[in-house]
Amino acid sequence: MIDILMAVYQGEAYVAEQIESILQQTYTDWTLLIGDDGSKDRTMEILSAYEAKYPSKIRVIPNKVNSGSAQANFFHLLSLSKAAYAMTCDHDDVWLPDKVEKTMGEMERLERESPPGTPILVHTDLEVVDENLRTIAPSMFQLQNLDSRRVSLSRLLAQNVVTGCTMLANRPLLDLAKDPPASAIMHDWWLALVAAAFGRIGFVDDPTIRYRQHGNNEVGAKNVRDPKYVAARLSKTEQIHKVLTDTYRQAAGFYGRYQDKLTEEQAKLVLGYAKMPEYGKLRRMAHLLRNGHGKNGLVRKAGQLLFA
Repeated sequence: MIDILMAVYQGEAYVAEQIESILQQTYTDWTLLIGDDGSKDRTMEILSAYEAKYPSKIRVIPNKVNSGSAQANFFHLLSLSKAAYAMTCDHDDVWLPDKVEKTMGEMERLERESPPGTPILVHTDLEVVDENLRTIAPSMFQLQNLDSRRVSLSRLLAQNVVTGCTMLANRPLLDLAKDPPASAIMHDWWLALVAAAFGRIGFVDDPTIRYRQHGNNEVGAKNVRDPKYVAARLSKTEQIHKVLTDTYRQAAGFYGRYQDKLTEEQAKLVLGYAKMPEYGKLRRMAHLLRNGHGKNGLVRKAGQLLFA
């Protein structure tokens, strides 16, 4: 019924705790596919022991060559999934026992309300915790000043609010989103864009995982209201330019992949955003505001307008 796709690299410290939390799920119709990306620590020893103990539930897929990124590892796992649904999973978090049940409940509700074959994505809030699972913030959406309602195609072109480790996608979405271009920034962002353009996105306004923060997080949760964070963020002008440029490149890739499926209005929107680097400064700012590409939060919006 559900493939849970876990990307792992150097995960010996946390992966066993994460697997145990999946084994304790109240919803049990799932298979765990684990893609190890060439770990050099004891990760494979731990994974092999779990696979031997739960051969009908856990399958380990070692990458022969390191893929170079969590993004590539997740896209590879997504290409292997054949189940009716798929969830993506980090190796260092802890899932709450009803995570799958709650998320699947929202998926089933949306599928009942939608025409057959509608691509659907469901995501949830997260509890942010430290490396010892002590609560930093009960809601990542509140901590990061994010709005779960901002999932229109115009908004998602500029800013992603879907966190991959909370995400559930149905088969129509998985099939439509396969073969992403090299410009796809991350698996969750890509799937969110496809769902926004051609289907639906649902949100469970409850934390379903403990989102662990530690020194090796590839992506983490930051307090965007912290003045020190704001100052540090706005000082990194090259990084801001790169982030914005990556979104333009992703939009161009999205247009290239789906131009024959987009409505005329959607095509104009996506192509207009992709061509932002060709515009002058004032035109870029006007285009962002006119087409609803503004990011959520004063700091993000300021950075976007200043450096667009």
